[in-house]
This record gives sequence, structure tokens and C-alpha cells, in this order.
Amino acid sequence: MIESWFFVLAMLAVLLIPGPTNALLASATHQHGVPKTITFIPIEWLGYLYGISLWALFIHLFDPIWPAIGAILHTASLLYVLWMAFHLWKGSHLQKHDQHHQHIRKRQLFISTLKNPKTVLLASGIFPSETWNSIEQAALVFAVFSLILIPVSIFWMLFGRALLAGSLVGIKADHLYKGSAMLLLICMLPMIFRLF
Repeated sequence: MIESWFFVLAMLAVLLIPGPTNALLASATHQHGVPKTITFIPIEWLGYLYGISLWALFIHLFDPIWPAIGAILHTASLLYVLWMAFHLWKGSHLQKHDQHHQHIRKRQLFISTLKNPKTVLLASGIFPSETWNSIEQAALVFAVFSLILIPVSIFWMLFGRALLAGSLVGIKADHLYKGSAMLLLICMLPMIFRLF
């Protein structure tokens, strides 16, 4: 069974931080409305499922040849998360992203999610190592992942749409980025402790 459930906080933080998939969801909702964009959530889930599984397979295949691959990816993902958190302090690009992506398709969202750097973070450092020991544990972790992904996606659809429409008084995109950076740093502490 899974030893520690701290990974849920880290997973929540990683999924909440602004990124290409969240920006696409916000832009799609702003352009087409909630009813049409809600059908993008299963596509996003499939993109994460394939991306995380491919990275987990890569780690599993190369671990016997190069035992340090897990530690290297874990460290690289930690450094990437810290870099992303500090990068988020600098500015907001949600409005620019919305202007560049006027017609968002499901295929575009799937590819964006599949290539999203969050997949390597989830596979190498956030999902517990016991996830891949049995089908039952993998199903349990992906069920928890799904329970977190759905409300986060809906949050980004509604909040991102309101942010792009300018209907949130006193809240700007840079506030969102700064709050996300702080949440990310706080929720990554258990992952850092697990590394050592």
C-alpha cells in the first residue's frame, strides 16, 4: 500500500500552476463557453495518462541499465519545479496565449498535455514509487489523480475565463501567478524531503 499521501498536495500544486494545458482550457472557455469546453476534460485526462505512463515506462526500462535515472529525473524535476515557481513571479502570459490560440481543438489540447513537462514531474517525482508495483495501486493513484484533475480543470475553465474577460475586480493574472508559485513551493516540501 502507499506509504505516504503527501503526494496529493504536490499533485494538486503541480496541476494548479499555470501552464500550457491550463491556458488552453482558459482560452477555450473564454472563446466557446463552458458547455463546449467541458468535453475537453477527458481529452486532457487521456493526455496526462499517456504522458505519465510513457515516462514511467521509460524510467522502468532504463532503471536496470542506469540505476541513477530515477534520481536524476527526480532531481531534474525538482529543479524544474523550483525554476518554474520563480519564473511565475515575473509576469503573466495568459492574455497573450489567448490571443495566439483563437481556435482550440481537442487534438491540440491532447498534444499539449502529452508534451507538458508536468507529466515527467508526476511520473518521476510526485507519484509514489509503489504506484507501478501493481495494477491496483496504479488504479488507486490514477483515481486520486482524476479526482484532483477534474476540479482543477473546471477551476481553470471558470477562473481563467473570468480573468480573460476582465470580470474579476482587483485580481490580475500576476496575482494568480504569484499565488501559484507560493503554493507550489509549499507543496513541494514533502517531495524534497523524500529525495533526501
